Amino acid sequence: MDKNERRSMIKVRGGFSERIGKPTCAVTIQLDEFDDRTRIFISNLLFDFLQITFQNDAQFRKQPYGNTPVPLSSDFCKNLGQDVFSFRNHLQGGYVYNWVDFYTSNIENALDNAPYNEILDLLEYICNWLFAKTNSCSEHFQRSFNTLFQQEYVGYRFISKRIVPITDEIEMQEIEKACQTPFEGARAQLQKALGFLSDREHPDYKNCVKESISAVESVCETIVGSDNGATLGKAVKHLEEHGLKIHSSLREGISKLYGYACDQGGVRHGEGEVESTVTFEEAKLMMVTCSAIVNYLVSEYGKYGAENA
Repeated sequence: MDKNERRSMIKVRGGFSERIGKPTCAVTIQLDEFDDRTRIFISNLLFDFLQITFQNDAQFRKQPYGNTPVPLSSDFCKNLGQDVFSFRNHLQGGYVYNWVDFYTSNIENALDNAPYNEILDLLEYICNWLFAKTNSCSEHFQRSFNTLFQQEYVGYRFISKRIVPITDEIEMQEIEKACQTPFEGARAQLQKALGFLSDREHPDYKNCVKESISAVESVCETIVGSDNGATLGKAVKHLEEHGLKIHSSLREGISKLYGYACDQGGVRHGEGEVESTVTFEEAKLMMVTCSAIVNYLVSEYGKYGAENA
């Protein structure tokens, strides 16, 4: 056989082939397509994760009341069949799915052949199903797939049970931390912003920016009290009175976020009055920036402000 006719069969990341400039695995960020190796790795990880979960049904299942006679694995297959694959569930009472057969026929086939976005839809659905049906499994699920995504150069990560197009580890950590802030208003607004950014069908970058900046505004208002003013620019001026010693230039920079939101097309205006020109890159930048500011303000308030409040 001529050497040019030989097909690639060995795919080792970071191996000899990659070092001599003949990579057999993806070496650029995978955004709009996943290679065969990545698809197989996703399938292997998902199968192993589900197998461990279902084998420990009694340990992991959430049981708010009574006993549940139907295996967790059968509930999983029934829910995915209806909600994800749009199957008819005209089954007799007491029917129990064989989850391995279901996996091979449906999930594995989808992971091998579906577009990348539908694979991410499937993983996101399963993550949220695990959150609703089990104890703590969804957290491990997210960590496991984030590790795989990093290893395979996949340009997406799980953050708060959503898959978002973020490729920088530090950015991801800032958003994750901010989405868990104890400041309830800011937490809700950042989670909404994340939803607008991560919606692959109908992303709303304008409202992602709006909610991100509103989260900063909410933290400032919580610290200084709502009576001191309802806008970010006014609230920032009172932070030092409540123990937060922030450099004047940084304080001014935070204050100018409000001015940016008012000036940027459509962000602080009524729907349809001004056409928004916010791009994904701009929305992502603002969400990361605002998340970092929220984390900074909460941290500083915890160190200095709370005792002076």
